[in-house]
Amino acid sequence: MYAAALIVFRELLEAALIVTILMAATRGVPRRGFWIVFGIAGGLMGAGAVAALTSAISSLFEGSGQEIVNAAILFTAVLLIGWHVVWMNVHGRRMAAEMRAAGHRVAEGEKHMSALAIVVGLAVMREGSEVVLMLQGLWTSGAANDMVSGAALGVAAGLLVSCLMYLGFLALPVARIFALTNILLVLIASGMAARGANFLTQAGLVPSFGNNVWNTDNLLPEQSIIGQILAALIGYIARPSGIEVTFYVLTAAIIFLLMKKAKSHGLKNVVAAPALLLTFLIAAPHSASAGPAESLEVLSPYVSQELELEQQGYVAHDRNTNANNAQDYTTEIGISPTPYYRVEFEGEFARDPGPDQNLLYDSFNIENTFMLTEPGEYWLDTGLFYEMDFARVGPNNVIFGLLGAKEIGPFAETFNLLAHKDYGPGQTPTGFIYSDQVRYHYLAALEPGFELYGDTTGKDRFADQQLAIGPGIFGKIYTFNGQALKYELAYLVGTTPATSDGAVRWKLEYEFAL
Repeated sequence: MYAAALIVFRELLEAALIVTILMAATRGVPRRGFWIVFGIAGGLMGAGAVAALTSAISSLFEGSGQEIVNAAILFTAVLLIGWHVVWMNVHGRRMAAEMRAAGHRVAEGEKHMSALAIVVGLAVMREGSEVVLMLQGLWTSGAANDMVSGAALGVAAGLLVSCLMYLGFLALPVARIFALTNILLVLIASGMAARGANFLTQAGLVPSFGNNVWNTDNLLPEQSIIGQILAALIGYIARPSGIEVTFYVLTAAIIFLLMKKAKSHGLKNVVAAPALLLTFLIAAPHSASAGPAESLEVLSPYVSQELELEQQGYVAHDRNTNANNAQDYTTEIGISPTPYYRVEFEGEFARDPGPDQNLLYDSFNIENTFMLTEPGEYWLDTGLFYEMDFARVGPNNVIFGLLGAKEIGPFAETFNLLAHKDYGPGQTPTGFIYSDQVRYHYLAALEPGFELYGDTTGKDRFADQQLAIGPGIFGKIYTFNGQALKYELAYLVGTTPATSDGAVRWKLEYEFAL
């Protein structure tokens, strides 16, 4: 009985949470009840149809039909919820003022309420189909009576908690409801995107980017009551994969960015941001790095509150065909929630040197930068860096150490002193990375300079270590509203037998001020 009650309570709570938030955010809006009830009815019918056709759906796409359908439902809901949040963020204050005079509503607000039926219907359809399929398993196990009573108990508990949540929302001032419900809807949409990514991984359409990025199952089990409530409320996952973390953070960042952009530029101009993101992702190569020795990037200790999209890579050449044409590409999204901390998530792809090699997905990486000093406060500006790499094959990797920067007249220097250590099967000795970048402030958009990259790679002999140095050009081009495009381009010459003869390195980064 309790198994059925838990199943129904969990799924009902997830669907009811979306319905409750939308009802609270749109209270006083004409006919919102009609559209919500219409969506619930449509969702129930859709849930029954999905459950009834589950055998046929599962046989599609080489046995991955159910996962693909679930992912499609989730991503459609994410798009609709995201647009609803952006719309409400622009018109929320006006609607709050109009709600004091019931019956006087703008036509634009009334038209928008039709989207509620789709959002609610998708939520009810997805959760309802899961309830039916799970209860079918209990029914076939011979626990029919317990299933019915447990399902009834789960419905009662879910409705009670949903009513309490709704009353809690109503106790808030109308103006605050929009802010709170917008945040909750963003988190719900992010959780849906993460689960949709998980379904795509199960279907074999996208890589997992590493399993168990963290594990909080011992502290807060995902199947506990609190864990399930948090899973419904903020998309809590106790043991997420890298792709789930990426989709969660990316979805939240995009929606918040669109909210800010729509408020300052209006809804018509808000299309530019997702279009830019789509162009950025399409242009990025789809394959990551073989190790820290090849991660050619001088990291800055400075942190500013912004969202950044980044693509970088290098292509090496060597007279020895077995050491020629090594390639490395990374695509990354970073966000700075505070002026002192930045976190970045990146997918890394690589091609090993030599003939007949292919460009393959290599690892999922999480980078953390902590700014220790205010710029110019002391003789040297410093920061700490910590990175975790989750490899597709072979050992995982940890990189940590000191970041430093100093400006002397028109010259700016940035250096890194980092250690890297493998863990897991096939681990190698601890290595040390030392890198340096010097730029001359000629123009903001054009700064000539040079770079140096060294890595002991755990080897004692200098000839077996890697060291490359070469000229480069750097710049920052400001676009609009605090946004900017940064670029780096360098040619590096190998100075040891273990280093490629030469390599071209580049980096493109687009920054959105928060």
